[in-house]
Amino acid sequence: MKRLFTLLLLGSSLAGWAQQVNGSFDETWENCTPYTGGTSITCGTQPQGWKISHIAGYNLFGNIWFGKTDVASSTTGYNDQGLAVQLTNTANEDMKDQIIPAYLTLGTPWNTANLSGQEADGGSFGGLEFSNKPDAIEFYYKRSATDSEPASVVAYLWSGTYSQASVPVNVAKSPRTITMTNRDRNILGITTNKGGTVTETGNLIAVINNQIMNTTEEWTKYTAQFEYKDTETTPEKINIILAANDYFSANRTVTEGNSLTVDEVTLIYYHTLSALSYDGKDINFEESTLTYDLSDVTYEADKLHYTKKAAGGTAVATYDETTAKVSIVVTSDDKLNSTTYELQFKMPVSYTGKLSSISYNGTPLEGFTEDTHYYSLTADYTADCLTATASDEGLTPTISYDAESRIATISVPESGQNINYYVKFAKEATHYPSKLLISCDMLGGFLSAPVQEVGITKNEDGTIGFQLIGFEFQGVNMGDIYVDHITIDSDGNIYKEDVIRIFGDAGANLEDLSITLQGQLKDGELKCDLDILWLSTIPIKVAVYPLTIPYVDTQGISSLNVAAVQEGLTNPNCIIYTDEGTAVAEDTENVVVGTSCTKLNLNKIYDISIPYAFTATEASLARSFATGWHSICLPFATTPETLGAEQAQAFTAFDGNTLTFEKVTAMEANVPYLIYFAKETENISLQNIDAAVTVPQSVTHGNVTFTGNYEASRSMEGLYGVAEKDGAQYIMRGGAGSTLGSTGAYFTVSGSEVNFLQLRLDGIETSISGVQTGQDGQAFDIYTLSGIKVRSQAATTDGLPKGIYLINGKKHIVK
Repeated sequence: MKRLFTLLLLGSSLAGWAQQVNGSFDETWENCTPYTGGTSITCGTQPQGWKISHIAGYNLFGNIWFGKTDVASSTTGYNDQGLAVQLTNTANEDMKDQIIPAYLTLGTPWNTANLSGQEADGGSFGGLEFSNKPDAIEFYYKRSATDSEPASVVAYLWSGTYSQASVPVNVAKSPRTITMTNRDRNILGITTNKGGTVTETGNLIAVINNQIMNTTEEWTKYTAQFEYKDTETTPEKINIILAANDYFSANRTVTEGNSLTVDEVTLIYYHTLSALSYDGKDINFEESTLTYDLSDVTYEADKLHYTKKAAGGTAVATYDETTAKVSIVVTSDDKLNSTTYELQFKMPVSYTGKLSSISYNGTPLEGFTEDTHYYSLTADYTADCLTATASDEGLTPTISYDAESRIATISVPESGQNINYYVKFAKEATHYPSKLLISCDMLGGFLSAPVQEVGITKNEDGTIGFQLIGFEFQGVNMGDIYVDHITIDSDGNIYKEDVIRIFGDAGANLEDLSITLQGQLKDGELKCDLDILWLSTIPIKVAVYPLTIPYVDTQGISSLNVAAVQEGLTNPNCIIYTDEGTAVAEDTENVVVGTSCTKLNLNKIYDISIPYAFTATEASLARSFATGWHSICLPFATTPETLGAEQAQAFTAFDGNTLTFEKVTAMEANVPYLIYFAKETENISLQNIDAAVTVPQSVTHGNVTFTGNYEASRSMEGLYGVAEKDGAQYIMRGGAGSTLGSTGAYFTVSGSEVNFLQLRLDGIETSISGVQTGQDGQAFDIYTLSGIKVRSQAATTDGLPKGIYLINGKKHIVK
């Protein structure tokens, strides 16, 4: 048979049997030793966890007791299963006129009287540790009675302690007294003339004090509800008393033979509602009806009202917006049972808050989708230039514009959704095809190296704007990076510290980013570093290079993908510097690993720049040398013989009329020379060279300087170089449009116009005819300052009187 127990939960998780009210009528009964406050004797039996009001009587001496009486026994239980407790008011075995009341309790039963049976009293004190809030007691009973005496059902919950001094607790001439703790009458506030002062530090929380009047030979179900005096305080103890008599009778009259048989005593925990309404209106609530149809009403939380039936437990309402359904879950205080009530409300109109289109001046935005929220236009915002259509029928989008950020925001507030679309009105910009090198040490080093265009807006009062459209990060298009109000000086140096947000669906999730942008915009090329601090702790570096860059320094970047770095670069001379140990594919050209390069290929039609020295196992120079003299300057030391030339000569002197050169057998790095090839030569190959830092040297004698060159297509206007005219070679002055490739050299003359120069080469007759001083090696007319032509289609100023002349609109001095 199931007996009285309750299971509590610790917190919100099952933790086993947290506490239990003992009681199993079916288990083996225990011997009872009635409480006397001192020596006692075994008297009858009682079910485990409970105590019965058997009495020990009066102790004459030793083990001899007078008036010992049993008042209960076990009998067949409910439904003929297990055991039940039969309580019977019984006459004292030795004093038949004294009837002993029979009762069952969770506390400790006690009784007192003098030797004549007068001054009798008794009851129950104490109970069990307990912290739940049961709502009722339920049990099955049978009852017989010969008069109107009722049976009693008493139960109570309390916290704290009640103490009463000088309570007599045995049968004796002068009964023994104790200070009794938690006496039933004290807790329930029932007066008594037995005992002394009562000290109360406790609190009565709930009580049952009922009587059973009817008699029955059949098992009958009985339910008694607790009356809660305090629903806020948590109980600490419980006591239950089931008596075959009027337990709290004022005259203590007990009828012999009246009996009460009980079984399956159970604590009941309610888990239903006692009231439910909406907007103050009756919804035909019944405790056992669990579903209610309010589908014609729109749900508002403050209009729903409900009351749980239980003193403890919980009732929690939740609303599901997708189904418009309210669920009220009522959980019993022992947390073992729950009931769910459901109320169906009117389904709300569901809005997406999205747009189906955005147009600029009547033209739909390119690439628009309802799930893409960021768009960039190169245009100026004007009133009504943007129009938008909501995906939700009947709703109208709103458009606002912030002039500072040049961003328009479009949303549909009526939808109730927090969805915004943004249109950036970017300024006109000059676009620079660029190579990006993106890295982050905390994310593994190398990340990517895409080719992207970078836009730079017009200089306005010393500031420009930076636009990186479609910034890619680890294969994801994060959006557009805009940095405004960047300071730029007269040398093209740019600098800006700022906090930005990437303008794009993915980039916006990164929230605010601290950035530092610095670099240079010069000669039509942009080179800069964009340092981004993500999450205030993760530094990301974006290096921006022109595609024509002659070198890229990747040293310090781990896990480098060399092929990705080289892809898209348009200067085949570009040297990639990497760390020692970097993996490089076989036959890869112009990659320096540590300080070594397997293959170095240089081409005269592209810039050459070597910022750090290294060694190259193999090297080649893509340059054609026709038979004859040429200028040359190389970033490594070599010999004429190694280059396949007949000889090379260095500029050694100038006496005012004659340029003097001397033959050399070894050629230094970065030094300019004249070199003579006896036959046409091209694509020179070399082995094991030491590449030097490219700092082309200038050799000056008098007012003539001979300078090496690593710049592709250097303008030769006004400079002198080796050129051919009418089948002969000259050192000629270049005109507009004339250029010099890298690895060549040129002459400059300071001071007055050169009139006539001789050329002395060491040891051999050569085909260089001297210095041709014409403006560009072509015929020209010569005028006086007054505009009189003195020569037509001249090739030189030789023979003219000293003075100032006009040649091609410029003044020239003849000495």
